[in-house]
Amino acid sequence: MEQQSVYRIVLIDDSRMVRLGIREQLLTATDFRVVGEAMSAVEGMELVEQVKPDLVLLDSRLPDLSGVEACRTMVARNPAQRVLMLSIQDDPAVVQEAIVAGARGYLLKDAPVDTWLDAVRRVASGDVLFQPHLLGMVLREVHDMGNGLSSKSLAALSPQEYRLLPLVAEGKTNKEIASALALSDKTVKNYLANIFSKLGISRRTQAATLYARALPSRSMSSGHYV
Repeated sequence: MEQQSVYRIVLIDDSRMVRLGIREQLLTATDFRVVGEAMSAVEGMELVEQVKPDLVLLDSRLPDLSGVEACRTMVARNPAQRVLMLSIQDDPAVVQEAIVAGARGYLLKDAPVDTWLDAVRRVASGDVLFQPHLLGMVLREVHDMGNGLSSKSLAALSPQEYRLLPLVAEGKTNKEIASALALSDKTVKNYLANIFSKLGISRRTQAATLYARALPSRSMSSGHYV
């Protein structure tokens, strides 16, 4: 008889009660083993490096860093690391940021137990899983934004402001952008505020989407964006 795979899992959530509830759900299945828990992003990232789990269950909101930032760091350190993002809200912006950060899935904490176990099992085994209604929300937002703003809007940006867009699209934090471009954190923050104002947007994911949409036309232009 073929031996059943046992997936090693790390839980990262700042609520002890939430971690306990997740652990109890996982214990109802024989193919999951919780090998570590953490209540902060920094603690969790260190733990993941030490135990190298098959899957990380990661809260989208943590006291020290966002789950998106923690996910991005873990995947950068180990591109094969599987991360399933957990949240209490179905915010399309957060889902989009999780996708860009390298998460393999996004699951609402109040999902039914059967949905929970199936999602954990599928992502741990290598699948990418985002609930259909969440993907639908992301696609609608991207579509609506694309209809409302032309890629030509990027022409309103100064060369200094435009330099930030590729890094924003890569999901880098203000601090990482400042380091890459030899700028101060305050300067990066000011540039981003100008970008948002000129483009009429409010989130980094919107800036990243506009940048991605503009890539084909920009490569054929003769302005300072070439």
